[in-house]
Amino acid sequence: MSEGVGPAPTIRAFETLPRRIFLDSCTAQTLRDYGGFIYESEPLKDADRIYGVTDGLANLQALQAIFRLTERAQFEWIVSTGSLEEAADKRDPGHLGWFWDIADHSASCLGEDGPSAESVAMAARLAEPRFGYLSEKDRRLLADAVALRCEAFLTVERRLPRNAQHLKRELGIEVITPVRHWEFLRPWAALWL
Repeated sequence: MSEGVGPAPTIRAFETLPRRIFLDSCTAQTLRDYGGFIYESEPLKDADRIYGVTDGLANLQALQAIFRLTERAQFEWIVSTGSLEEAADKRDPGHLGWFWDIADHSASCLGEDGPSAESVAMAARLAEPRFGYLSEKDRRLLADAVALRCEAFLTVERRLPRNAQHLKRELGIEVITPVRHWEFLRPWAALWL
């Protein structure tokens, strides 16, 4: 193997790629705010605030790469009623409309493959004291993601991924940033391009 080239990805790694992905509120907002860059490759302004956000540009670039694959890769992007309530709290019709667009996509993905008795019971575990380190909003959206049988929870925030191992072990859901998600997808990107 030449220097700098890792081992070939395995079929098992491909089979475990998250397909149903919950978009946390900040990630959905980022998709709206930076849609021109993410979907259309429009340049960012030199003084854009994203340059001052830790991992901000890296997350945008990862989202851009991820959404290039979306049409062919058939990922399921999910938001919940909790997401819609958070969006409504902002009292911004454009913001809420954006979430409703994603919610329409979510509804078609969930169709006959929505919550199960097991997933709802697993989501209820988030009320246990062992998850007391989560904010109420994070706890609610994670519960929605688990109940809706999402395999991953995509967030641009830095705090929640610090608890990713615990959440994976206890609830079976991956908490990932766009950068981390792109790392999972990159070896397989050629299949969808």
